[in-house]
Amino acid sequence: MFCLLSFTYLILEGLSSMKKLIFVLAASILGSTCLKAEEKEIIVNDQIKSVTVFMQNAQLFKQAYTSIPKGTSHFVFNDVSPYINKASIQVAGIGKFTILNTQYRYYMETPNNQKSNVSPKFLEREKVLKDSLQNSQLRINKNSELMNAIEQERNLIMANPLVKGTSNSDSLELLKGTANFLRKELKELAQMKYVLSIQAKKMANHHKKLKHELRELRQLIQNQNIQPTPKYHHQVIVTVLSQSATNGTIKLNYLSGNAGWNPHYDLIAKDHQSDITLIYKAQVYQNTGKDWNQVKVKVSNANPNQGNTKPKLPIWFVNFQRFIHQDRAKKGLYLEGNAVSAKSVSMESVSEDDMEIEEEASMLYEYTNKVQNFSSVEFDIALPMNVSSGGKPHYMDLKSEKVSTKFQLYLVPKLEKDAFVVARLTDWESLDLLTGQANIYYGNTFIGRTVVNPSVTDDTLEVSMGRDRSVYVERKKTDSQTKKKLIENSKVYSADYVITIKNKNRGEVHLTIEDHIPVSKNDKIEITSTHGNGKLNKETGVLSWDINLKGLEKKQLDYGFSLKYPKDEILLL
Repeated sequence: MFCLLSFTYLILEGLSSMKKLIFVLAASILGSTCLKAEEKEIIVNDQIKSVTVFMQNAQLFKQAYTSIPKGTSHFVFNDVSPYINKASIQVAGIGKFTILNTQYRYYMETPNNQKSNVSPKFLEREKVLKDSLQNSQLRINKNSELMNAIEQERNLIMANPLVKGTSNSDSLELLKGTANFLRKELKELAQMKYVLSIQAKKMANHHKKLKHELRELRQLIQNQNIQPTPKYHHQVIVTVLSQSATNGTIKLNYLSGNAGWNPHYDLIAKDHQSDITLIYKAQVYQNTGKDWNQVKVKVSNANPNQGNTKPKLPIWFVNFQRFIHQDRAKKGLYLEGNAVSAKSVSMESVSEDDMEIEEEASMLYEYTNKVQNFSSVEFDIALPMNVSSGGKPHYMDLKSEKVSTKFQLYLVPKLEKDAFVVARLTDWESLDLLTGQANIYYGNTFIGRTVVNPSVTDDTLEVSMGRDRSVYVERKKTDSQTKKKLIENSKVYSADYVITIKNKNRGEVHLTIEDHIPVSKNDKIEITSTHGNGKLNKETGVLSWDINLKGLEKKQLDYGFSLKYPKDEILLL
């Protein structure tokens, strides 16, 4: 049968580029019928060269250098991730060949031997054991019958009238003869029964051992008869066409689930006067089925699962409400995308510079390059990384930044004696932060954890840095009394407080102190703030002071309030 593809080989040289393309496409369509003799399926030795890790999922870039025979060949990338997104498959190549198509396949590898041959020695031994068990059972039965015969003979003797004493001929000589006879016969019967009992026990043990050996032997025979478990492979098949035997590189990339990363941070504060050092980390995890060994890793904050199509508002109809019951069948249509060809980005190997012993150890973020894309940010780590499959988190430092910081201490002396440190970060928008946990270090000491939440609209990002015990605070009630006003027919309750604050450090600190006065829920209760120069929120009753304390400086804050209410009422404070 004349093959169309063979014909194209003869005339390709004399055709234009467009016609060559038409003939190549025709060859790919008819390849399954006219090139069966030349088609080959080859499993390539591929390697993961780079990975782009998204918040969810990861894009794996593989490549394989292989020999490409003449004609149409199917190159198999074996054991790709079982969580592969089939619509994301992309292929490219380097060499004198044409990529015709790609496809995903879930393949079951048929075992070479459907059944293993059972050893003839096992079969022979099974026959011997079965015969031995049969003979052993016969001997056990015979021994049991002999013991029954002995018991019957003993019963017969004991039932004789002379033994029972019911005989008419009774004399001393006859009694002595009967006694001697019984002694002799019963002794012999007991001895025979004893010997048979010992034999019965030995036979039972031997029979048990034979059954155990036969059971184990049959288990071995059954295991040799079990069909080997088939192996399942997730594969990507790349079909190529080559006019002559050549060598080339086939590149494959696809999106895989069961991988991703979470943002983590280290907030390092030297003291209250220095800016915070923020170390941006990625907690990378993957369970794609294969370890990533010496792989170039990119970390991206993009989400490939999120739709990119601009939403379109439907028409908003308005009408009068009508109670009409309608049953409508819902129909859905599922479209599966086809894999497309695309060229992957070539990678450059990175070598570490030689460092002298005196040099300080470098950090991973020194080898990370931030790339701002149209709608996402990528962190390109130049050093090759190892990320094992299994879901274990791997921490990678992405960057280290000094952030303009103003520290502020908050005190609520009525509830807590300690001050709470809040770092107010400015110019943080360019850091491309995401919501995540942060470890707090103060003076190289771990003091706790907090949450960085950049989803705020303020220019200043506030981060809680934990407690600070460098400020002494004391709150006391200095006076409280209740007086009656006879003219106004009412009572007045008043109370005065003093808050004492001292900075135990030598550096200046900025403090915000909060306390409160009562808020009336009844029009008959009038509240007046009698002391204090703090700011009063009349709705909440919160009093606040913003002060600066120099090193070792001490200050006092005085405030008070009065409550006027009817004299016949009892005040609930």
